[in-house]
Amino acid sequence: MPPAQPPRRREGCGLAKAVLFSKGAVSLTKQRRRTASGRPTVQSIDRTLDVLEALSSRRGPTGISDLAHQVGLHVSTVHRLLATLVDRGYVRQDPETSRYHLGSRIFALASAADVHLDVRLVARPYLERLMRVADETANLVIGTADEAVYIDQVQSAHLVKMFTQPGMRAPLYCTGCGKVILAFRPPEAIEHILAGPLVRHTPHTIGSREALEAELERIRQDGYAVDNEEMEEGVRCIAVPVFDRRSAVTAALSVSGPTTRVTPQRVVALAPAAKAIALELSQALGYQAELLVASATG
Repeated sequence: MPPAQPPRRREGCGLAKAVLFSKGAVSLTKQRRRTASGRPTVQSIDRTLDVLEALSSRRGPTGISDLAHQVGLHVSTVHRLLATLVDRGYVRQDPETSRYHLGSRIFALASAADVHLDVRLVARPYLERLMRVADETANLVIGTADEAVYIDQVQSAHLVKMFTQPGMRAPLYCTGCGKVILAFRPPEAIEHILAGPLVRHTPHTIGSREALEAELERIRQDGYAVDNEEMEEGVRCIAVPVFDRRSAVTAALSVSGPTTRVTPQRVVALAPAAKAIALELSQALGYQAELLVASATG
């Protein structure tokens, strides 16, 4: 009886596997992400964040197959990531449909971030850049129900002083920052301002509901507001809105100076740069919508 022959080696299959492995390695190498400093990222963390961001972009609960397709991962990989996220409370699975959506821990983190995020600290470099671009005093303003509150300022080298100092307050309807904050608030939040009274501080102050409504609509269209000597004679300013992660107007940036330097032509020239800087600040505060992109570019 002849000796048993060893199993034949399937060269073609082995070669195919080697080629596939090589291609896969190349693909993984190409897909490996790096940080801004050039360091490789942690793949599992990258994938987990991809899943969370994909869930945040969906309007409703999402099935695992759709989610896997959106993030470009295998269903089994996404399932493992979701299991951990569900266990930690960052994702919730609907027991009836088995679909997934963000969990309560995400909102707890977001709320904590809001507490620690001081708009003045984040805005400071943008405020300084705005001053350098305009060569005029730059202001950071937040709004109460009725007033614009100046919370930070970077002064230019020019010696002319104005009322816009940190801590100062002014009515929303007659300052550039105030008007731009009003323009991007919900209608119900500005009705009491529109209803008046609109006290005139200079001959240029807007004094009627109709005029103010028309002005706010123009601001929404243009993406910026102009204070034409409405609070202080001889002073003109351009103001742009700053949005937070909820897409709500949270502050405003402005450039102010004497009308002899901040002319109407100068305002038009400054508008694109001011809007671009405000958009960058908004994104630093978590703003993700594309509402300002068209305005910021032109």
